[in-house]
Amino acid sequence: MADKENKEALNLKGRREFVDPITNNTYYIAAPTADDVRGADWQYSKMYTKSLVEGITTSAEMIDILMRRGIAGPEFEQRQKELTDELSVKVGKLQSVDSLDDKQVSAIEVAAAREELFNWNQRLNGPMANTCEQIADDSRLEYLTSRMVQIKEGGKVWDEYSDFLVEKNQSFAMRARFEIMLYLQGLDSDFLEKTPEAVAIKEIEEEIQTKATKALAELEKITAKKDEPEKEKPKPETKSKPKAKAVKRGRPKKAVTSE
Repeated sequence: MADKENKEALNLKGRREFVDPITNNTYYIAAPTADDVRGADWQYSKMYTKSLVEGITTSAEMIDILMRRGIAGPEFEQRQKELTDELSVKVGKLQSVDSLDDKQVSAIEVAAAREELFNWNQRLNGPMANTCEQIADDSRLEYLTSRMVQIKEGGKVWDEYSDFLVEKNQSFAMRARFEIMLYLQGLDSDFLEKTPEAVAIKEIEEEIQTKATKALAELEKITAKKDEPEKEKPKPETKSKPKAKAVKRGRPKKAVTSE
């Protein structure tokens, strides 16, 4: 019994956490159990079959459509490779510069290159999100979200998968779904803050803040020095001159003459 309690306490202690953007409540992510995985796979199969019956295209069919329209194919892959290489070169440049100005310029270039690559990939990823496979995979992710998100004490936030589907706080539901997706992909919640350009921007901000703090401290010292009252200089001691001896003055004596 004690071993079971210790194991449960350890599981609670090692959980990953995230915050609801609306209520600021903290929630936790627990690893899925075998039953959770089986339930998620079953949900995938059901949703895939339902989508197929409703006439939604499969991934293979969508690829054929995109290739016929020139969206996917060798040209797409070639451009994708070029953009990936450009991003790698700019990341390498960013990691080699030292000056603050050069680092800022390189960080902006890397961010722009990453966004360009993302937008290019969306030409393919956007349409593929509407296939049977992707819809079924989304359903599987939602099922796992309903099973893996917990409160601090270890209880599930949603008793059933159906409770998750009718969650009124959609911001929380979407955040929980996003956090579970990152967890399953092995990514940290703050992975976007760990990209080379994000790290560089943070270093730049910290360096600017440090310089500003030092400059402010120096300015305060100068201001305080100016505000100090000037100390009165001691007056030099003046030595008094010795008084001259007074000379007694009388009537002049008459000269005595002999007759």
